[in-house]
This record gives sequence, structure tokens and C-alpha cells, in this order.
Amino acid sequence: MSKMKTTKAVALLFICALLTAAIVSCNKDFARVLPDKEYNDSVNVLYGKRKVLYIIADGARGTSVNAANVPNIKSLLPTAIYSWVGLNDPNSTTDVHNWADMLTGVKSSKHGVVTNDLEGNNLERYKPMFEYVKEITPTIKIASFSASNVFKTSLTTGADISEAYGTDAEVKTALVSNIETDTASLIIGHFNDIDDAGAQYGYDNSFPQYKAAIETFDGYVGEILNAVKSRPDYANEDWMIVIASSGGGAFTIPPNQNDNTVFSNTAANTFTIYSALKYNPRIITKPFTGNRYLGRTVRMYGQSVRAEIDTADVFNLGDTTEFTIELKVKKNEEKFYWPSVLGKRNEWSSGHPSVGWVIYLEDKYWYFEMRGTKDVNGYRQCRGRDLEPGQWKNLTVKCEIRAGRRYIRTYTNGQYDNEMDITDAGSLDNHNKLKLGYLNGNGHGEPNVYLSDIRFFKTDLPDATISQYACQTTIDEGHPYYTFLAGYWPCTDGQGDLMRDFGPQARDFKLQGDYQWEDFNDLICPPSAATLAQYVPQTTDIPSQIFNWFRIASRQSWDLDGRVWIDQ
Repeated sequence: MSKMKTTKAVALLFICALLTAAIVSCNKDFARVLPDKEYNDSVNVLYGKRKVLYIIADGARGTSVNAANVPNIKSLLPTAIYSWVGLNDPNSTTDVHNWADMLTGVKSSKHGVVTNDLEGNNLERYKPMFEYVKEITPTIKIASFSASNVFKTSLTTGADISEAYGTDAEVKTALVSNIETDTASLIIGHFNDIDDAGAQYGYDNSFPQYKAAIETFDGYVGEILNAVKSRPDYANEDWMIVIASSGGGAFTIPPNQNDNTVFSNTAANTFTIYSALKYNPRIITKPFTGNRYLGRTVRMYGQSVRAEIDTADVFNLGDTTEFTIELKVKKNEEKFYWPSVLGKRNEWSSGHPSVGWVIYLEDKYWYFEMRGTKDVNGYRQCRGRDLEPGQWKNLTVKCEIRAGRRYIRTYTNGQYDNEMDITDAGSLDNHNKLKLGYLNGNGHGEPNVYLSDIRFFKTDLPDATISQYACQTTIDEGHPYYTFLAGYWPCTDGQGDLMRDFGPQARDFKLQGDYQWEDFNDLICPPSAATLAQYVPQTTDIPSQIFNWFRIASRQSWDLDGRVWIDQ
């Protein structure tokens, strides 16, 4: 063999060795990955054939279930991701709405199910999860057993077996029989006796009948779990047990438990348990909902209870003035139509006739409205965001000059809302009083609000400063713009006929009408219901969790609203 041939042979052997090593390495990688995925419907010896038991209980308040004697339900917790403070859609008023959330994985704005007749539903577009499971894995058998004919006929499309029964006891018996004898991989059981007891007696364990219904349901759960564990091939199966309530029910909780957030809405309080032998225990508790704000203030109510400052020219806003106005508002009704909260103008009337400005409420949100001396054709307004009733929220309006132009910007709880250009509006100066609450005029509603912590700066605070200090309830020399304060009214004096100004001008608000000082003890700047809901399990999460268990990748076209919870 020539030298050249020998060299080529060695090189070839070297390349083959590299390829062999690469193949071995790749096979090792595949060996680590492949066993965690089922590519057919046969039993996987290492991980087991994955199955899901999904139990739904109507009307079961999470806090009530947790406080009841439910040993079978709680036997799942050492291997569960769970929460007693889960949420359904707080706006739901029907069971069928809740069921649709739990079976489609999307909210009613998508699936359209809000009434018992399912009128206007969009279930062709946002399907029950069974159809998606069948689409991806046709060999999976699905069985559903319900205490409702509506549940059966309208929301179990795609199930191989779907039955409805007259009582929860019959549903339990059918479930146990199916688990003992059938090969279904996704089994649903739906119960409603707890809801019936709550509707008749009350949704709280202080009503013996309601508590008894919860504990009877727990007995059913025990029988169902025993049936699962008694299956002949249980050792080679990998079960996820899901138990969840579709909703709670209306109940007046003690005042010291009411934080005026969605977690005090007893009808929205659910519980969710995802239990599997491979899960580490993880309890999901109520998230931080805000700092406590305590004090004593006056409710600005109707036309008579208000407060005024006669000598208020120092609070004029001119045509070049940069300023920031902050105040905390707690409204006592869901919707309002144009009542003034704080303003400085001659009147607040239809047509907005006078020069000046006003902060007012409209529908669920708030506005800053103004009319300058050059606004001959009308007025201008810059909108804030929605305000939930019973919650203290910080409202901020600032005027800043950028590149020679003047802008009004609004913020709620320190978060930017909107802005408008007022460069050509003219001056906002007038000789009118600065008023809290009702501002005389016509064509608008009357306030019903608490006001406090009012700060008037003769400068435009940076956005970062507004955000940092918005939810603090006092201000002192530590604030970086304290020297720019023209007025500061805590409005928590607690007695007397004045709301004192602790700013440099000492311009006190004089209370008018039949006012009363009232104690308050609330959260300050609590997050919105939508924000808080992200931190706990929601009913729309459950289909996503089930898809994940079956290793079914959620498709973008399904447009699901839920998330998957993990055990860490």
C-alpha cells in the first residue's frame, strides 16, 4: 500500500471513529429524553400510562372546604400543587359559565357562555378540551359523568362516554364503576349537592347543612380514590387527580376578614388540587394585596358634605405652570356620572362653561377635565383608569413641558394612564375656591367618596418619583420634591371642622354641611382583580394543566387563557 493510500485509510478510520462517538453521544441524549414522552398508547414501564381523574364540585368555597373535615381530599396534599384561595371569573353569575371556563380553558369573552341557555356561545371556535385531546391523541378514551343535563349535552363534545344523573350519589357510583372496569384515560366527575345546600342554607360552614354537604362529598372522593388505587394495573399507571370547585357562593364575611379585593368575593373563591405521585407538595396562598391604611376622615357625600378653601389663588395653574396634584380616593359605589372630587372653577355644569379644572368620576373610571382662557370651542379631558369600589387608589395629574409644548398626564397608583397636549389652551387661572367633593353646577351626579392624602406640587414630578411614592400614605422631608409642596392635606385630622394644610401656605379646607368623621382601616393601592388572579390558580387553568400532563403541546390557534402550575 502506498503512503498516500495509508494516509487516506487512517483519515477514514478517524472520521468513522468520530461519527461513531457522535452517534453514541446522541443516543445517550435520546435515552435521557425519549422515556419522558409517550409516542403510542402502550404502557411506558418507566413512567406509566398517564391518566387524569378530574372532579368538579359546584358551590364549594375554598376556605370552607379547607376548614371542614375532609380527610380524603387532604390525603392528596402531600403530593399536590394546591390552593384554597383559587378564583373563578368574579363576574360569573351562572354555573354553566363556570363549567365552560373549566372545560374550554378560556374566559367568557371568548367562549361566550354566560347564561343557562348558552345563547350566543362561541364553542365552535373555543372548543371543550376533549375535542383537542381527541384531535392530538385519538386513542385516548374519555368518559364524563355529571349531575347536570346541560353539562352533559353542551360541554362534553368529544367524550366517548357522557352521562347525566339525578343525584351526586349516582354520579359517584357511575364513576367508581367506570374506574374499576373501563380503560378511559380522562375521566370527569361533576357534582352539585354542595351548591344546592349553599343556595338553600348559606355558603359557609356556620350553616350545618352546607358543611355536611362538603363532608359527604369528601366521602365520595374517598370511594373514588380507592377505586383508582384498586385498579389491577395501577402500579403501571401514572395518575393526576384534579379536584376543583367551579365557584363558591355569596356570603357576608366578617369585616376584619374583608380586604375589599377579589379574595373577599366569596362567590369567586374556589379551591384547586393537582395531585400526582411525582409532585412535590406546593401550597399557593393569597398574594400580597397591599399595605394597611388606617385613619379617620370625612365622607364627601351628596351636595352638602364638602370642603372649601376661600383664599386659593396660590393654587392657580396659569398657562406655563408645571404642577403635580396627587390624592387618594375610595369610592363607595361601582359607577358614577360626573361628580366632582377636587376642583377649582366657578361651576361644574353641562357645557363646561367656566375656566378652571376638575377631577371627576365617570362610569368606573376618572378624568381630569379643564378649560383654558383660549378654549373658545369647548373643553379638554384626560382619562384615568377604572377604580374599584371600596379600595383606596392614588390619582395623579401632572403638567409638564417637553420641547416647548405643555402636556397633562394622568396616573393611577403611580402607573401612567394617558396624556393630552394643552399648549394652546391658555391660562387656567381663576379667583374661585378650591373645593373637595361637590362643586356647584348642573348636569352632573353627586359624589360618595372618601378623600385623603392630597398633595399639590408646583413642579412636574418625574414618572419614577410618582410611581415610588404613590402608595405611601404620608409625605415628609425625605421626599425628593418636598420643597416644591404648595399644599399638603392628610385629611385624617379625625375631629373639628378643618382639614388642615401641613404645607407652607397653611391653607386649610373648611368642612361644610352635615359631615362626620369616620374610621377606616383598608388596604392602600391593592392590585386589580386581574393582576391578583395571576398569582393563584384559576378555573381556566385546568385544561392547560391536563394538556401538559398528557404531554399535549398547546397550539397557538387554541388561544387558551390558562397557565400550567409546577411544583416549585
